[in-house]
Amino acid sequence: MHPEIFIPAESIEYVLEMSTNVFNNGDELSFLKSCLYYLKEGMTGEQAVELAMVDYLVNI
Repeated sequence: MHPEIFIPAESIEYVLEMSTNVFNNGDELSFLKSCLYYLKEGMTGEQAVELAMVDYLVNI
């Protein structure tokens, strides 16, 4: 059983805004998954985007 995790809507909205029209569909999905992982770990939207961008750049 997984514990429930609350992610503020503002953080999700921020992540979605930052990824819109930046990546192609496959890369955007990967970026969003990475962001959600960091949000679940308790990061803010800004931190999640920064870390997910690092992940994306490392995987290029």
